[in-house]
Amino acid sequence: MPDRGGSGRAAVDLETRVAMAPTKDAQRLRRVAERKGKAGDQFQLACLYYTGEEGLKHDLVAAAKWWSKAAAQEHAGAQGSLGYCYADGEGVDQNHALAATWVSKAADQGDVRSQGYLGSLHHEDKGVEQDDALAVAWWKKAAVGDDAVSQFNEGVGYVHGQCGLPKNAHCAKIYMMAAAKQGHAEAIEDLKLLCACAACGTPDASRACQGCRTATGLSTARYCNPICQAAHRKAHEPDCGPCQCHRCK
Repeated sequence: MPDRGGSGRAAVDLETRVAMAPTKDAQRLRRVAERKGKAGDQFQLACLYYTGEEGLKHDLVAAAKWWSKAAAQEHAGAQGSLGYCYADGEGVDQNHALAATWVSKAADQGDVRSQGYLGSLHHEDKGVEQDDALAVAWWKKAAVGDDAVSQFNEGVGYVHGQCGLPKNAHCAKIYMMAAAKQGHAEAIEDLKLLCACAACGTPDASRACQGCRTATGLSTARYCNPICQAAHRKAHEPDCGPCQCHRCK
C-alpha cells in the first residue's frame, strides 16, 4: 500500500509552507515581533529561523518557539507548522498527540495542507483515533483545495476499494489526474496503469467498454482494439458482466 502522506509528509509540507512565506529584514522583523507580538510577524520570523536565511542562524528551537507564539493567536499557518514540528520532533520533543492537536486547529481554519495531513493521521492512527471515514472526509476537503497528496489518496481508495470507498475507476482517474497535473509522481504512474489496455497493457488505450467488469473489479476497462477487447472478455468471462455499451444495449 502506498504512503498515505503521514510518514515523511510533515517535513515536506513544512518546507513548502516556509518557502511560500514572504521574506523581510530578519533583525527588523525580530524587533517588531518581540515588541508588537503580531502573529503574522511571529510566523515569518519562525520561517526565517527554520531556513536560516536573512542573516539568522538555522535554529529549529527558535522556529518552534515563534510558531508556538503565533499559533496561540490562532494563526493557521503557524498551527500547522507547529504540528509538523511535533510530528517529526523538530525543535520540540516528538509528540504525535500534540501534532494532531495543532494540525486539527489549522485544519478547522481551512488550512489545506493541514486538512490533508490530518486525514493521513486518522488513517495511520497517529495521535488520533484510527478512523478511515474521517480520513476520507479530510482528504476530500483538502483535495478540493488542490492538495495533491490528498487527491492521490482519494484515487488510491477508489482503485482498491479502500477506506470505505467503492471500487470506481472513473472516480480514481479523476483524482489521479488532478494529482498528476501537479506533478505527483505516484499519481502519474498509477494513471498510466488505469489508462492501459486491459488485455495487452499498452498505455493510453483509447477504446472503452463501460459495462465490462474486469477481474480486478474496476468499473471501466480500456482496450487498444476490438481484438484485445474480445480476448480480455473471453479470459475473464466469469468476472465480466454483460456489455452495456450503446451498441449492445
